[in-house]
Amino acid sequence: MYAMKKNKLLISFSFFVLTVLSLTLINKASAQWAPPANIFNLPNNIDQGIINLTNWLLWFVTLLSVVAIIWGGINYIFSSGDTAKADLSKKIIYYALIGLIVAGFAYAIMKVITTVILT
Repeated sequence: MYAMKKNKLLISFSFFVLTVLSLTLINKASAQWAPPANIFNLPNNIDQGIINLTNWLLWFVTLLSVVAIIWGGINYIFSSGDTAKADLSKKIIYYALIGLIVAGFAYAIMKVITTVILT
């Protein structure tokens, strides 16, 4: 019983540290991650429109993933020993991280395409 409480406390503290670090990094990089203001005003060249769209989508997916990770962490902390709720919270965090990784790879692929092929 003590080991389970110790593990939950360690996981909760780790989640808090990760949340603070991620919010700090997002705050420092907010100028780079802000969605473009003119996403619906299509530019004259299509490659700039693709870049604007991918930047906006990356910003949206990142925001959604951070919210999902925070939501999963809060649900995990308040699961109160209920294994079904704890497993659901772990799945939320896992799939949010997978989505964030996939979005990062998609952005990298689009960056290569727009810099190598379109220019």
